[in-house]
Amino acid sequence: MEIEKYKGVTIKGSCFPDKPILNNVKISFNTEILKEYIPAIEKMDVSKGLKLLLIIMTDHEGFYKGTRSYRTNNPGNIGNTDSGANVKLSSLTVGIQRQIDYFTKIINGSSKTYPMNKEVNIKPYYSPEIAKNIKTYQMSPYLPGYRFIFTGQLDQFIKIYSTGARAGNSYLSEIISFFKNHGITVTAETTLNDINKI
Repeated sequence: MEIEKYKGVTIKGSCFPDKPILNNVKISFNTEILKEYIPAIEKMDVSKGLKLLLIIMTDHEGFYKGTRSYRTNNPGNIGNTDSGANVKLSSLTVGIQRQIDYFTKIINGSSKTYPMNKEVNIKPYYSPEIAKNIKTYQMSPYLPGYRFIFTGQLDQFIKIYSTGARAGNSYLSEIISFFKNHGITVTAETTLNDINKI
């Protein structure tokens, strides 16, 4: 791992070049996902595609007893930032609805963070969180920036959503593998709108 390889670098496009995108990542869920999150989301009015995406993202965000997403009833860590800011919600159901509403805004083009068909310029970033936990994250704290026209593609979305996803393809690979486990092919270029139609 070259610690400073991407220091100050902005990548044109939304593809991280140094790691492959996989479709065969082993997925296994903890007890909280299986016994709390999945039963709760099954009661929600959401498409199968979006439900699958939210389940695997909640797993990746570390939803289990003691973690920030679990303590705050915020399974997507929406608003929980690297700086330590937290958004605490009143219940898991409210947290799941927040995830659904968040994606609905992106899909219908009303999210300022994900401006449909407009240029997104993510600046290169030094992550103190990653720097403190390099062994855990197994990546450089110097994350590249990205510049692309946001069209709702999965890889574009992940680069905006997750700071750590800017320096690898593991988050994207987990999503693609989880859909494959359910007999559904999605790629880095599949849009959130397409996923919502599944």
